[in-house]
This record gives sequence, C-alpha cells and structure tokens, in this order.
Amino acid sequence: MDLSEAAKQAEIIVDQVSMHFGKKGHEVTALEQVSFKIYQNEFVSLLGPSGCGKSTILRLMADLLEPSEGSITIQNEHPREVRLRRKFGIVFQNPTLFEWRTVKENIELPLEVLGQKKTQFHALTEQLIEMVGLSAFKNYYPWQLSGGMQQRVAIARALSLDPPILFMDEPFSALDEFTKEKLQLELLAIKRKTNKTIVFVTHSIPEAVFLSNRIIVLSAHPGKVHSIVDIAREESDSVHFRETERFHEMTRKVRNCFYEESGFLDEQMV
Repeated sequence: MDLSEAAKQAEIIVDQVSMHFGKKGHEVTALEQVSFKIYQNEFVSLLGPSGCGKSTILRLMADLLEPSEGSITIQNEHPREVRLRRKFGIVFQNPTLFEWRTVKENIELPLEVLGQKKTQFHALTEQLIEMVGLSAFKNYYPWQLSGGMQQRVAIARALSLDPPILFMDEPFSALDEFTKEKLQLELLAIKRKTNKTIVFVTHSIPEAVFLSNRIIVLSAHPGKVHSIVDIAREESDSVHFRETERFHEMTRKVRNCFYEESGFLDEQMV
C-alpha cells in the first residue's frame, strides 16, 4: 500500500494522553503523555511488554475508558461520537460469542440490534462468512469450533457493520503458532479486500513486524512511546515476508528498542 496519500489524513490522533487508576494519593500511572497519529488505511501495531498500557490505549480509542489527561480524536471527533455512529469494530482476545447462536447468527447480531431485517443483510452475512473461510460451518455453534475458527467469527462480526476502523486487542495470543500464522495471513487478506484502518495490540515482535505498516513501540510501566518503526514493505510480499532478510532486520531493530530501554545493549558493550 502506498501510504503517501494516507499520510495526508490522520484518522486517529492521540495527543499527550495520560491514564491514572486508583484513588487520589494512591494512583497508579498506566500511561504517561502518549502521543502518536494513525493514518487512513494503515495497519498499525501497538507493541510492548505486559503492563505497558497498550490495551488501555486501545480501550481509550474505543471509548471504553476516558483519559485522565490529554485527548483522542478519531476522524476529527471524540471517540464517543464515532462509537455511537458505529464507525469502528472491536475484536478482543476472547471471541465472546453467544453459545446458543450459530456462526451465522453471531455474525448477524449487530445488524439485528440495529433493527435491520434479515432479508436485508443475508447477502452480506454470506459474504463475510466466505471471507473468513467458514462457509461449511455457518450453521455450527461456537462449542463445535476450534479457537481459531471462533476468532474468525469474531472478526466477521466486527466487520458486519462495515466500519472504516478495526481495533484488535491481542486476538491471536491464545492460539497455537500454526493457527496464529494462518489467521495472520487471513487478516492481511481481509485488509487488502476491505482497505480498513487496523489498530492491532500485541506483545509479539515477529507478529507486529509481519502484519504492520508501522509499529508503535511502548516502554514498560508507565507506558510511553519509545519509538515508532516504519516497516516499509509491500503487502504483496506478505506470504513470504517471514523468510526475507528485511523481516529479520526489522525484527532485530524492534527488539533492540527494548534492549536500549533496559540498558542491556550498554551493559553488553562495557
């Protein structure tokens, strides 16, 4: 994807955001003066160790939390306005499917909540089911599916309202490596088909490098932006990207961000 045009349009702006939890005098600072921009049609990963606040940032952008300080705008509006207009979808680590509804019925749920008639969204549902490779399982219940298949249902459900933005909070972290790599490829295929802006939370360096246009590297507690790494690769190379020297070079570069912060590199040079 050529981001030269996208770079002219910041879709999400996080400006000097801090987040404190707890009562006054006993507060814990989860995020401290975090600032960055995400541009239209980008795939951006928020990467960092456990407890650095990356999921908190995602929840702030999704209007599930309100920042203690600073501001977030999405498409030049407050996240609440964007949420009310259903302009983003969310996929969490756990699929949170309804066990008594089939694959098809779980995907249709957001459309039903909006009061749309089934005849109006039948074709869309079938298209989404095909996109995530579950056509043969559309009448199955969640308990009949593997973890990876359940996560595909969650992704299709998040796409059902055709939002321009997709927030994903460590959606593959609980899966085995084989399933994870397959779903990563499927996610990139969905990205190419839909051209959505995707914000993806992960603690896996290889996953972030493989999926992203850019990676926002967060430091350990309290979370701050350590660096922003531009992967600068062609999406068409995604299938074999893991095998390239570029992939290994970018993986080393991102990993060194954490070594630098901990002082590990300096210690090794002494």
